[in-house]
This record gives sequence, C-alpha cells and structure tokens, in this order.
Amino acid sequence: MKFTGLDLDLNLFYSDLKSEKKFKSLQLHFFNQKGLLTTIGLNKYFSDISFPEKLFNENNSNIIDLEDSINSSHLNIFGPYRYAWFSFIHFEQKRIGLLILPSNNKPSSSSKNTIISLKLLIQQQLQLSHLNQEINKTKKELGNKTLETESLIDITEIINAQKQAKEQLFSDILIMILSIMNASKGLVLIRDKKSDFFNVEALFNLNKDEEPKHILRITKGVLKSLNDSKSSLIINDPENYKLLNFAKKNCVVSPLESNNQLEGAIILIDKESRHGTIRFTNQDLRLFDSLCKKVSLAYDNIQLIDSLKESHKLVENIMSSITTGIIMINVLGEIEFVNNSARKIFSIDNDDFLQNHYFMVFQNNPNLIALLEEAESQNDIIFENNFKIDDLGGTSHEINLTLSPALNEENERSGIVFSFEDLSNLNKLKSTFKKYVSENIVDELLKNETSLELGGAQNEVCILFCDIRGFTAMSEKMKPEEVVYLLNNYFESMIDVVFSNNGTLDKIIGDELMVLYGVPLKQQNDAQRAVDSAKQMFQALEKFNNKIAIEGLPKLRIGIGINQGKVVCGNIGSERQMNYTVIGDAVNLAARLCSHAKAGQIVISKSVYSELDDHQGFDEKDPIFVKGKKKQIQNWIFNA
Repeated sequence: MKFTGLDLDLNLFYSDLKSEKKFKSLQLHFFNQKGLLTTIGLNKYFSDISFPEKLFNENNSNIIDLEDSINSSHLNIFGPYRYAWFSFIHFEQKRIGLLILPSNNKPSSSSKNTIISLKLLIQQQLQLSHLNQEINKTKKELGNKTLETESLIDITEIINAQKQAKEQLFSDILIMILSIMNASKGLVLIRDKKSDFFNVEALFNLNKDEEPKHILRITKGVLKSLNDSKSSLIINDPENYKLLNFAKKNCVVSPLESNNQLEGAIILIDKESRHGTIRFTNQDLRLFDSLCKKVSLAYDNIQLIDSLKESHKLVENIMSSITTGIIMINVLGEIEFVNNSARKIFSIDNDDFLQNHYFMVFQNNPNLIALLEEAESQNDIIFENNFKIDDLGGTSHEINLTLSPALNEENERSGIVFSFEDLSNLNKLKSTFKKYVSENIVDELLKNETSLELGGAQNEVCILFCDIRGFTAMSEKMKPEEVVYLLNNYFESMIDVVFSNNGTLDKIIGDELMVLYGVPLKQQNDAQRAVDSAKQMFQALEKFNNKIAIEGLPKLRIGIGINQGKVVCGNIGSERQMNYTVIGDAVNLAARLCSHAKAGQIVISKSVYSELDDHQGFDEKDPIFVKGKKKQIQNWIFNA
C-alpha cells in the first residue's frame, strides 16, 4: 500500500490496511491527548488498557516474545500469537500511543516500514492539527484583546470628555457598555449619601413594570451579593432577585466602589444575538469587569467634583491632581495605549513611545519597573499608595497605582492594565498623619467626623504589651544617638508586624509597645491575631538582632503579655489634644502579664487562651498573683 500525502482519511487508511492479511492483527492504542485525537478522527482508538512499562523496551527489534516467562501473563492482550512487534507514537516528545502487530512470525522489513510510515503520518497529522488550534487560539485572543482595548478607550474618552452632570455621564457610560456587551437592558444604581439607599441613576430599555419600585438597600438582594464579593458577578438565577426577576436568561453586575465601600452598581440584563436572547459567559464577564473597574476608578473623581461645585477655581486646581491615568501593556511588555491623563502625569507629548517596551519608557523609574516585572509574574492585583515616580522631564510625582492582570478566555495572561492617579493634598496629609498615629486610627478618624469628639464606648478588646528586658541598664552604657538609632530600628521592625496583622498601635511608652486588636476595627478572632503578632515579633527580633550585631550593637530581648476583656475605648484628653486609647482593668492585667513574662516568653490569660484556634506551644502554668488582683490569675506561657 502506498501513501499519497497528508490529505487522506486516517480512519479509512487504517481500515484498508487491516483488510490485508498480514496486517489483520494490527492494533492502534492511544492513552493521552484525547482532545487532540478528536480533531483528526482517531479518538475511538483511545484505550484504557494499561500496558506494563517493562513489557515495552525499545530496542533494535522492538519485538516482544510472548512465550517468555516475563511476558506470558500478558498473552491475553494480543490473542493467539507468539510475537508482538510495536512502535511508539510520539507527540511533543512524549509517548501518547503505540501501534502493535501481533503475529506468529517475526514481521518482515516491508511490514515494519509500512507501520512506521503510518506512525509518522499520524504524528504529522497530530502536529498539523495542534498548529491549527494554536493559530485559531491566537486569532481569538487578538480579537478579544482588540475589543477590550477599543472598549476601554471608548469608556475613557467618555469620562475624560464629560462636562455635563453626573446623571448624563452615567447615561452615556451605560449606553456605551450596553453596545459593547450586546446587552438588551441595563441600569446604573448610585448610593444616596443621606439615606444610604440606592437610587436609579440611569436606565435603558426598561418598561414601567420593570423599573425598581421598592427601596434598594445594601443588606438585600443583588446589592448584598456585590457588597459581600466586591467583584463582578454573573447572576444565573435572576428569578431569585426582586430587582432582576424579569430577566429571561441571566445578568452581569459589577460594583462601583470608593474607599472599599459599595457606592453603586452597573447591571446588564440578557445578552442579544442574531439568534435571540442568550446567556452572558465568563468571557463576557471579564470584559464587563474591566470596563466597570475603569468607571469605578473615575467615580472618586466624580464625587469630589460634585462636592466642589461652589468653587470653580478650586475645582480647576484639584482636577489636575485627581484625574486617572490608564496605560495598557501587552504580554510582550510593549505599551499599547496611554490616555490623556497619563500623558499629562508623565509629561508625554508624542506617540514615539507606543509599541516600545516599558523598560525603555520608564527607565528613570526603576521601582516602577520592578513592580511591573512583579505584576508580569503573578495573577494578583497590585496596589501601591503614595508611590513616587519621575516624569519624562525629571519631575517627581506621588501616585496611587493599580496593576491589574488582563486575562484572555483561557484565563491566560494577555497583559497588564496600569491605572493611577495623582495624590490630592488630603492623601498627602493622611500619609503624613499615619507616621505619627496608627493607620487604623487615622482611617477611622477621617471616615467618621464624630470620631474626633471626646468620649468613648465599651468594647471587647485584646491588648498586647511588649517590653524590652534590661534596656535601662543597657542604655546607660550606650551613647544617646546609639540608643535612639537602636530604638527607632527596633520599633520599625515590631510595628511592621503589628500593622501586617491589622493591629492598632496605641502608644509607645519608653521601650514598651501597647497594641490593640478589635478597635477601632473589629475583626474575626482578635485574640488569635494578637498571638500571631507576638510570635512574629520574636521572628522579626531574631532578624533584627542578627543585623545590629554586625553593627556592633547589643542584642535585644523582649517579653510579651496579652489579655482580652471589656474596656472603654475612644478619645481621651482635652478639646485641644486627645489620644485614641483604651482604659480598664483588662488593660492593667495585660501590662501585669507582660511584667511577669521573662525574656523570650509570651504570657496569656484564660480569656485569650479560650479564643485561640491554635494552642500549640502554650503550656499552662501555676496561677500567679499580680498587682491589683486579689485572686490568682490563670496563665499560659509560650517559649519562643
């Protein structure tokens, strides 16, 4: 039998070959790449038969003698034959199948050549099919990428060119997103700051019966789902949502956020096609999410503009510092798109940098290049606040930036969206303020104006005290500047641990730290976070001691005490000066436990121990007397 080329039916060829007497026993088995086999019509030869590896040892003859004692247990696989000649089928240097010719006589050279030719033909067909799949995949990816880029450009142009009221802006944005997504209907909801209810800001193609007639709260329905997830969603059961129960297929919804708070939502209902109404897919959701993130980024600017309408001059001054920049970088690291705001911030006045690698464009910003390289190697979103950059003219700026991965339909990386905004004076003030006061306290004070008033409330709080052992005696032997240097670097290491566990630094008392867990922000299992912080403090201290030993400075040793209980927390002091702190018996006990702790120990009370998820390493000790307590105190000690 002769081969006439690759354009033949492999099934037909294989059947014809088996019709010849000498190839009647020929067997074809595949045990990998079933999906690829389907494309060339050979999937029916996919076999679940397990062939022992020792049975097939490729040698000069590739022949198995089935009467050998080693192979006799496998006679039933090949039928009433003595010999089995075989040849492996490879794809991308891996064995995915084999051709087997059982016979009573060793096959002739011509029979071997025929089977080898068949094997090569199969391998070539597999390779061609694989290449066609890759080409189609690339075409589809380029199409999706082009649509996403063009859509982002359109949305950006609407936002940048908008000079009308907020209502008109959302109406224009909704119509644009509806047309991009081929959606049948849609609406935009925005939170009313006075009532905290959500109102319809824009809608399209909803009839009177479909328009919301009930009060929209964040605690119910689709708004609750968005607030819980803080991400775009596909709603496949709209009948279970009062706001969406008129949808025929499904809906996509996306949050509009400001300072991690839900401020609104964009909702699209039912996708239209030439064949009628169809469902939104995960690919649709990715594009929709990308568009809505841009709108959400712009929402902070819209809110600030609304609040400053009374002062035209002030609006003009602030607009230059809050406009959002967008730079799109493809999978090769080349810059594909830069909006007007980004051009202004980086002082870009031409298009020469487009299609150039970001390393060349941002070569005077090594820290930014390092972040972009990190973003290329992971799928997480990177946020950086108060990030310093130099524009192309050498002028320094501070920005808040977001690096988001762009993914294609196969969930593979297709690039990076680099979005950023200049810091307003308020953000600069917050950044400075947080150097003097714990970040949690600053955020609470700026979020709620009443937090600046004297007063307090009773809360369940976990208190941690950390004290350097023997520091007074040690400091007497050191120069003043060495003491300050040692303390500053020590506190920096310890406070980094506190903030990484969402602790609140209450105060620094000499060489002692007082840290709170549970105020001003209550979180799950504050006791466990306090203990985790304490353990990590010892790890950080070990690294710190190794570092200062090189500088000839003495090593530090610490003891830690932790207690949990009811305290009064709030602003304590006078109208002119106040401190956010906690007072109460639980605070005093935490301090006493810290005094009891020896160097390298964590001492905790029963109220802390009973709340822990992980008790490993803690040993119960004999009850102790502490100052101010008549009864002995149960305690557990962890030796670091």
